[in-house]
Amino acid sequence: MAADGTTGKITGTQTIVRALAVLRVLRDTDGDAGITEIARALDLNTSTVHRIAKALVAAGYVARNERTERYRLGREAFLLGRAAERTLGFDAAEPLLERLAAETGESVNLVVRDGDEGLVVLRVESAQPLRFTQPVGARVPLYCTSTGKALLAFAADLDAEITRLGDLARLTDTTITSATGLRRDLDLTRHQGFAVNRGERVPGVCGVAAPVLDADGAAMAAVAIQGPEFRMPTGRIPELASLAVDAAREVTAAIPHGYLI
Repeated sequence: MAADGTTGKITGTQTIVRALAVLRVLRDTDGDAGITEIARALDLNTSTVHRIAKALVAAGYVARNERTERYRLGREAFLLGRAAERTLGFDAAEPLLERLAAETGESVNLVVRDGDEGLVVLRVESAQPLRFTQPVGARVPLYCTSTGKALLAFAADLDAEITRLGDLARLTDTTITSATGLRRDLDLTRHQGFAVNRGERVPGVCGVAAPVLDADGAAMAAVAIQGPEFRMPTGRIPELASLAVDAAREVTAAIPHGYLI
């Protein structure tokens, strides 16, 4: 029993959770952040955040600017991220995406699911001057993107997934906003093995995505080809879909199975 009346296990768990939350704030901050900003984002006392930040600095996961007294991720966080890229298979998958981008002339990304959103973990930008840019770390809706629909379509219970999404906000004139319409689209995606988004999230932007499947047939990730609709007309979709499906199969071999990514 700790001095504050709680067990050491609970106290230690809470500290770990809070430390990870501080790291997430710094990960998602463009630049650095002060103690007050971090505390406000996490609804914690500044003294608590200061203690956590001090420990993370000592461990090398956070760097402190001695002049400004602001914080950003440190060298150990970088090394941890690089190790995760290697062990999760992202390093092996990246050349496959680069080849797909060269073959199609369009931007290519790898997206994994993070709760009710998709998370871009790898990105290769098109060399074309007019392209759709989506940086690594960007979060995307599931119901109106090609990668999101590829992830949803190969889930175990489609009806439960659609119900969980709740109301579907209309983002463009072509956004699917009804549960019935989304179910129909996901059934088609599952049948044909790839998903298509024609301006459902961003007007004029098209996406074609194929799922990266695990041994049980569930989607671990999705590979997408994205570009302006005028360069991805209806007649070109079968060609792009075939290339995306082939690339997704190769990525499947590169990513270790049995882990949630």
